[in-house]
This record gives sequence, structure tokens and C-alpha cells, in this order.
Amino acid sequence: MVLKRVHDIKKYYLCYPPTIVTNGKIYKSHLPRFFMASKIGKIRKLQDDFIYIPTTKLHFTREETLQEKNWLETHGLLQQKGSAMPTMLEFVRTLKYLKKKNVELYNEITGVGPWRATWIYANFKRGEDGLYVLTGNKSKSERLDPDTLMEDKRISLESWIAKPTSQGLPRKDTAKGDLSFRCPRECSVAMFGASNGKGNYLYCDKDPSDHAPYLGVHAVRHG
Repeated sequence: MVLKRVHDIKKYYLCYPPTIVTNGKIYKSHLPRFFMASKIGKIRKLQDDFIYIPTTKLHFTREETLQEKNWLETHGLLQQKGSAMPTMLEFVRTLKYLKKKNVELYNEITGVGPWRATWIYANFKRGEDGLYVLTGNKSKSERLDPDTLMEDKRISLESWIAKPTSQGLPRKDTAKGDLSFRCPRECSVAMFGASNGKGNYLYCDKDPSDHAPYLGVHAVRHG
């Protein structure tokens, strides 16, 4: 594809000569208009279904999907669609961004109301020298940051979002609050949720085979 940059813009639209927009920049193309219309249609669908998060360089789904699927099923189905679960760091950075830029979606994820929860790509395994977190389709393994909070505790959602560990987990000095936190356990995965009865909760001790009608995923996608 031969593309020539025209100028910066933040909206997607068609004009003549045919153009395509990506990452906020418009490009002039030598491809036929019908091809460009199809391409931009896909871009518009991505924009409708996802919100771009600059701090993670990922697109994050506006709505939760794949309810009542366990962690393993969710991971496999998302892979087929070219998407993935957000890692813990991606998720907490997304919350921080949404709190400032999209309060409606932030409240939809964190606000107390009907029971809902979303899977997070954090798979905890025991190594010879401690607990590890696996990400990247289990291809990336990191020993847990030594500053990770390793006790079940009620913590502040705002304090966690403001200053997580390098892997996105709550720190030992995270302020007390109303979020129910369960620390990582061996052979467990993570989810974040909210409900009238429990308030906010971050559980890092979930069985990968668990599933529930209220449990789905806010997927992420590159591009």
C-alpha cells in the first residue's frame, strides 16, 4: 500500500481522493475508493466497539463480553478473535485513564450496582524462588515484585490505581479502603468486579475453571 501523510486529525471520514486514518493521522491512498470504504468501515467498527487507551497503546472494549465462560475458555475464544484479556498492569492503567477521560465507562466498571466482574490476564505459578505471574499467552514469566501486597486486605481503589507495582498489583503501602483484595495464590488467576453487596473487589486467588453469569471480560486489542 502506498500512503502519503496529509495532516493530523482525530476523526475518521471518507473524502476524495480516497483516504485512510490511523492513530489520529490521515493518509492519502492510491487504492480504489471501494477498497478504502471497506477498510475505513472496519476502522469505524473498531472505534465503535473499543476505546483507545494511549497509556497502554491498546484498544479496550467498551462492553463486557463472553459472560459465563471460565478463564481458560475466555483466553482461547479471545485468541480466535485476535484479542486478549488485559494484563493487570494494562487494566490498572486503563482504569486510571478512564477515571480522567471517560468517567461513564469508569463508573460502569467500578461503580457499585448489579453484580459484574471481568477476567484479567494474570496467572500465578510457584517457582523455586517464589511466586511468579505469567502473561503473554504464558510466554512471559516474572517473579512477583517484592513490593506486592501479599495479604488479604481491604484497600483503597484510588490508592491502588495511583501507584501500583511494576506488574499492576497493589503495593504493600496501598492505603486502606473499601476494595476487597485477595492476594495472589499458586495456580490461581485474577478478576476485578463490583456489586451492591461486596463493593469493589480484586481477587487474585480464582480457580481458572470458575465461571458465573456475571463474569465476563473487557478485552484488549492491538491496532
